[in-house]
Amino acid sequence: MMFLVVGTLLTAPVQAATKFVTFINDADRTVTSIEAAPAGTQHWHALELGQPLIGGRSGQATIRFDSDEPCKQDLLVTYREMAPLTIAGFDICRTDRLYLGKALAKAMRKE
Repeated sequence: MMFLVVGTLLTAPVQAATKFVTFINDADRTVTSIEAAPAGTQHWHALELGQPLIGGRSGQATIRFDSDEPCKQDLLVTYREMAPLTIAGFDICRTDRLYLGKALAKAMRKE
């Protein structure tokens, strides 16, 4: 009987866990929206922030990604009075927080 229970548990499909990512706005500008799409698809959908994320680390939101979402996501971050910033291939399975000011500073250094 014990072998049946163990065998059943071992053959049960493994379901991916729901993922949570905290977006922390450590920039000096307010983030008005964040959109996500599976990497490379441009099938954007708005993430529910609740309200704009005020700069200076006080503005943050934790977003739930369903278990069927691919790990690699492209993010489109819109800062007040700026062109949107695209963050390509962010891995929501390996990283549970994103500092938006650091991402913005990195993008500005590349320009």
